[in-house]
Amino acid sequence: MADAPGPNQLFEQWRKQLEEGAQAWARLVTPPAPAAPPDPTAFWRPVLDQGVQTWAKLFAQTPATPELVTQWKQFLDQWIEAWSKVLGQTMGTEQFAKMMGQSLDQFLVAQGPLKRAADQQVESALQALNLPSRSQVTAVAKQIVELEERIERLEETITAALRRLGDKGPR
Repeated sequence: MADAPGPNQLFEQWRKQLEEGAQAWARLVTPPAPAAPPDPTAFWRPVLDQGVQTWAKLFAQTPATPELVTQWKQFLDQWIEAWSKVLGQTMGTEQFAKMMGQSLDQFLVAQGPLKRAADQQVESALQALNLPSRSQVTAVAKQIVELEERIERLEETITAALRRLGDKGPR
């Protein structure tokens, strides 16, 4: 009788099997991991290398002097000019436009479900607080505008009828 498993052991076995089963299903259901993203510095490396080379030339040609601030400003101006050229050329390519388009598409695809979920949460919170939602307020405003238009048409019809009656009145 001492060899019979206790309730805690049975529960632990059940929990372990459940976790292993869930992990197996998760491995089957989850898509394979995407390939490693490309090196983000690969694109900028030529610009960075050019900046470092410019910096090295600057100090190789002129020793550090009290005018270092002036030299530093010149270096920064050259650096900004180099970045400006490279970025201008890069942003003007079709590949960059495709990449930006894909990024925007991915962002919008990711934001769509989040926005819908947030809208549902706001809707349920407003309902719980017994407050009207934006769509309800818009619907009421639309109904008010339609009522105003009907009243104006009725007023015009009554005015026209009164004019006709006034024209046909006793003479």
